[in-house]
Amino acid sequence: MNFAPINGYKLAYSLQGALDRPAVVLSHALATSMDIWGYQLPLLARRFLVLRYDLRGHGESGTPGDSYTLQELASDVSALLDYLKISRAVFVGLSVGGMIGQTFALQYPEKLTGLVLCSTGSRTEPQAKATIEDRINRVRTEGLGSQVPSTLQRWFTSRFIEQAPHTMRWVSDLILATSTDGYIGCSRAIQGLDATDGLSEIRVRTLLIPGEHDLGFPETTSRTIQDKIANSELVVLKGAAHLGNVEQAHLFNEILVDFLGRVPG
Repeated sequence: MNFAPINGYKLAYSLQGALDRPAVVLSHALATSMDIWGYQLPLLARRFLVLRYDLRGHGESGTPGDSYTLQELASDVSALLDYLKISRAVFVGLSVGGMIGQTFALQYPEKLTGLVLCSTGSRTEPQAKATIEDRINRVRTEGLGSQVPSTLQRWFTSRFIEQAPHTMRWVSDLILATSTDGYIGCSRAIQGLDATDGLSEIRVRTLLIPGEHDLGFPETTSRTIQDKIANSELVVLKGAAHLGNVEQAHLFNEILVDFLGRVPG
């Protein structure tokens, strides 16, 4: 674990792999941390320079207030790459990480060699904004514990929840370790998501990985993104809900590493 002074706060990051290899940035989901990529790290670090980091208010990173924008979160990544003297990278984003990835691709195209968008969307509709507002209000009054049961139900299939109780406890701990302001701040960023109309400007090779059973971000949502990005492909992650990199880790890894191997370094 390392720390960098980024945009006025302390950002936690981890850099693994040989410095002369192509760089891959991993951006995690809301209310988790860089640890959620633990199933991917052994394979990726053998072939790439892997940069994981904690979003504002998540994991070990600092918490600059309770209202962020996706543009600010993308700026954090850009500043971190500059700090580490990494000129270009493939960006792999999960859920809100994928929203950051789209924003990053539009704001900093010169720093991107490829883009992977996992279980994510490109626009937050009014009904979803209202649902997020309800969650924010509950977190303010009841804490992150109020979100654990419903979040696990959204993130994983009922079969996996039943079969993997220790994994559920681990993910629950990640949720509970998230700061209230970090959760609210990133939720505000999600509420502001409105990237669909600009996605045609993304030129890099892009992969979308929706989960087969993800009710919040179904395959049709990823298809909308795919239709906008010319150089894109889509692979449905069978047997997974939202956090497919955990629920179907081996299949996810095969899909991801195959794609990364085809991105020009």
